[in-house]
Amino acid sequence: MPRGDAAQVGKEAVLRPAKWRCRGYSVGKGAWLGCDSSPPSPGGGIGARLCQESSEGAGPEPVLRRPEERLDTWAPAGPEEPQTGAAAAAEPGPMLVVEVKAGQPLVWGAEVAQTLRERLGVGGRPVGSLARGPRQNARLGLPLLLLPEEARLLAEIGAARLVTAPRTDTRQQAQAVAAYHQELESGFREQRALAEEARRRRLEDLAQHIAEGRARKQRAPREVEQGEEGGPQPPFPETAMLVQLPTACPRPTWARPLDWHQPSPDWPYAGDPRHELRYRVYKDLWERGYFLTSGGKFGGDFLVYPGDPLRFHAHFVAQCCTPGDPLPLPDLVSAGRLGTNVRKTLLLCSPLPDGSVAYTSLQWAGLP
Repeated sequence: MPRGDAAQVGKEAVLRPAKWRCRGYSVGKGAWLGCDSSPPSPGGGIGARLCQESSEGAGPEPVLRRPEERLDTWAPAGPEEPQTGAAAAAEPGPMLVVEVKAGQPLVWGAEVAQTLRERLGVGGRPVGSLARGPRQNARLGLPLLLLPEEARLLAEIGAARLVTAPRTDTRQQAQAVAAYHQELESGFREQRALAEEARRRRLEDLAQHIAEGRARKQRAPREVEQGEEGGPQPPFPETAMLVQLPTACPRPTWARPLDWHQPSPDWPYAGDPRHELRYRVYKDLWERGYFLTSGGKFGGDFLVYPGDPLRFHAHFVAQCCTPGDPLPLPDLVSAGRLGTNVRKTLLLCSPLPDGSVAYTSLQWAGLP
């Protein structure tokens, strides 16, 4: 039976826990992330800090900075024993930085995205255009868009800190737009001058050839065409102007922490019953060692993978259900048949009052 398979309909699904993903990862001199017996060699890089620090190594609270392409995370140095599981997430110090804007958690650093995927089992979804292919959407890059459940999990276990940038002042935004249009006009004038200069040089090079042709044909003088030998120059249209496509968005250099316990314009999920339901299911499956992504394209809440989605196919389509709520039979049948057609098992997930989650699998089977 494949790893993570569940029982048939009518029986409680048995989800087998996977081995903890966390491994040693260098975050700078004297600070390391790990669940192994020995720390990795010191060096550059970044990573989530999941190990509990000793009291002697604690340092001052750092000043939060806006995430750049290469994030430098703060972590106090000092000897420590490696931890795993919940003990590894006990350290509340600053870790990776996740920027949240209008309810959208974003990761801008390439190394941060790599750390999340390889060390923490959080993949996210790339939503940014590539610098060498900005006008296509077949392949996307940074930033990485996280699910709200992924961002909350990282903040809750202490692997990341959620921050939000100050909102742009409308007056400053108007000034930025005016400066942009002024820059466009300046570029247009410069390109027009260069085009006129190039045309003048071209006419000078062709002047002797034109005169020889006229003398050879011995024809009557004709009117000088516009643009020849000192005539008026044709206008340089704005449609011929070269426009620079920005590949980076300037962002403020500082940000403030975001309290995900309280609802706000940047985090509207606090107190939402649907979010709480989804988060309990997501956290329980993540703690069992599964890799989860959005399951909207298959009619569910999550797609459940036994490992990295780049290496495995999803085994389950998870749907979150509140215990006691009625589940219409047509919806149940359609979800089960859809899951079977895409070779996945429908997994009904219901959080219980005692903190656990009940799983029931459903597969469409042919009648004898």
